[in-house]
Amino acid sequence: MQTQARVQHSSAFAPQHAAAAAAAAAAAPAPVVEVEHVSKRYGERVAVSDVSFSIAPGQVVALVGPNGAGKSTLVEIMVGLRRADRGRVSVFGSDTADPRRPYAARIGVQLQQTGFFPSLTARDYLRFFQRVYPRSVDLDQLVRELDLGRFLDQRMNKLSGGQRQRIALALALVNDPDFIILDEPTVGLDPIARRAFWQLLRRVHGDGARTLLFSTHYMEEAEALASHVLMLAHGRILAAGPIRDVVAAAGSAAATLDDAYTALVGMEQGTLV
Repeated sequence: MQTQARVQHSSAFAPQHAAAAAAAAAAAPAPVVEVEHVSKRYGERVAVSDVSFSIAPGQVVALVGPNGAGKSTLVEIMVGLRRADRGRVSVFGSDTADPRRPYAARIGVQLQQTGFFPSLTARDYLRFFQRVYPRSVDLDQLVRELDLGRFLDQRMNKLSGGQRQRIALALALVNDPDFIILDEPTVGLDPIARRAFWQLLRRVHGDGARTLLFSTHYMEEAEALASHVLMLAHGRILAAGPIRDVVAAAGSAAATLDDAYTALVGMEQGTLV
């Protein structure tokens, strides 16, 4: 993910390539996210263990792994809802441990479960959040793009799961963010609703206009949407990078991301595959 591996070059090569490496580093855009040796425990349970990666502007990154892999904890640390026990996370160059969170206005977040007041409508929520942020998108345009018009004024307790997910996505977009984080955005949706949501996310990404990170259990979803994958199990990174590299990391028997997931996660969990 652009996991931007920190390769140790031997001294024999360093003199020849020092100038070229420096020029390349200067030309590369600054990462949107940098995660450096992050660990987090809950009592005796290790949720995240020495995780490092970075995300470049415009990438779509899928965070995949089984339940308990540490995906949600990692997302919550990135958005500043939790603090790492060790390590550092920066978003747009600002440490997420900084209580001022200077990056907050530039990110949009859809958590795994969004609590809505049942008597309010989507219009109520959109108008409220529009006032919270220093900048916002045109709400009429957002309603059109996410096809919210049919249920914009219905109470939240009258809406289907797919409709509520669309509203949660709209709230993540209302501030016109540069970086969007979605924690299992299609969980619980039927296959038709899930594919419709994929189309929404492709439009949101806008061919690199925004950077996206989403967690998912569905390898088909990761292959359909992501340019890069970060695969976790037991709080550790098993493989990271472009999808083809993650598949290759699982060995010659793996032809798809699903194969790679079965092999790598199964091996980590001690499952015979």
